[in-house]
Amino acid sequence: ETGAAKLYYQKSRKQYFLIVALNIELPDPQPTDHKNVVGVDVGQRYHFVATDKDGKSLFEKGAATGQRKDQFARTKKSLQRKGTRSATRRLTEISGRERRFIADWNHKLSLRILRRFPKSLIGLEELTNIRDRTEGRSNPKATKKARTNKRRRSQWSFAELQSFLAYKAPLNGSMTVKVDAHYTSQMCTGCGHTSKGNRPHAGLMFVCENCGYEVHSDLLGSRNITMRALVFRQDWETTGCLSA
Repeated sequence: ETGAAKLYYQKSRKQYFLIVALNIELPDPQPTDHKNVVGVDVGQRYHFVATDKDGKSLFEKGAATGQRKDQFARTKKSLQRKGTRSATRRLTEISGRERRFIADWNHKLSLRILRRFPKSLIGLEELTNIRDRTEGRSNPKATKKARTNKRRRSQWSFAELQSFLAYKAPLNGSMTVKVDAHYTSQMCTGCGHTSKGNRPHAGLMFVCENCGYEVHSDLLGSRNITMRALVFRQDWETTGCLSA
């Protein structure tokens, strides 16, 4: 069903923009519609790590896009130092190009997840106050590397990726739910032991202090999100209604 369509004309650049609003009615979701359960852990080293209940995983590295973001940051910093009118106009143009780059990449990432795990219940982290929960953000003695990582995290729109997943999922036979994000990178999936010490130096590997279980830290996070989404679906099947 097509809704209202509007045509916009921009005189300065002689371009036409056609915006069409689509209204699509879908049946109410049922737990039986989503045979698979997937957890998606978002981050900077890997833009996402997705794992389903059967242990199948999908990694998306963030190195290449991180380098592109660093180029944008250097260019904007240089233009801000100049402070001229032309530099300000150029800064506005670069900022718009950067936003479009991020949005385009998040669109591609969301489609990759949905195509890899069709007809799934997809668990996403609740990102509210995520910056307050991340260590080292307000440390005045932070190293240059820590400050760079802070800037990268603050500039990448993880919430945008989640919103793209949320609206595209029903159109692809899937559904997204938000789950508690606390301790997903600190809780052992083997014995349940939860501690900051399970992440030595907040590094790439998770090593359980209790049972010695070792695994990639981002993979562990996605597995914990998967388990929490699985509990959500089990509650849905038992009660017959979606939990708040």
